[in-house]
Amino acid sequence: MTKINLETFLSFGRKVIPKKLFRMGQPVYHWLLAFAAALIYRFPSRKIFVLGITGTKGKTSVIEIISAILEEAGYKTALASSLRFKIGRESEKNEKKMTMPGRFFMQRFLRKAVRGKCQYAILELTSEGAAQSRHRFVNFNALIFTNLAPEHIESHGSFEKYRDAKLKLFKSLENPPKKEKL
Repeated sequence: MTKINLETFLSFGRKVIPKKLFRMGQPVYHWLLAFAAALIYRFPSRKIFVLGITGTKGKTSVIEIISAILEEAGYKTALASSLRFKIGRESEKNEKKMTMPGRFFMQRFLRKAVRGKCQYAILELTSEGAAQSRHRFVNFNALIFTNLAPEHIESHGSFEKYRDAKLKLFKSLENPPKKEKL
């Protein structure tokens, strides 16, 4: 029996489905993956205070500083950044070569943080991750925006599209499922 992975399926889809139709279906595809991941891991972000950090520069430093402050105050934290993944006292280097890993990774990470009795999860968020809806079904309590500089234009097509991808993250706080915020 041959195992077909998702990339093989998508590669086949790109060849068979007309480009315009494929591009139109991508948002639905990304939304479905995000929903499936949240469903499988039982929507863990509903059970923990989630703080997202985004911006062109400084995200990792801000995450580390906030985590240190919260831990000094006696709280247990989890963090996901381009530097490392940490749940409580356990930390491992981020070798994924992505600041914001895929939806299933993020939901599993949040589930582990909840099981580890962390009160705060601090996540580094990227415009590329937002464009691919990797933040969907992560219920944020608050977001911090560090800055916006004209970088990453090649992957978004223009500065305006880059800015709009960052703004997508903030739209998730317009009608939050969680009531408490910073």
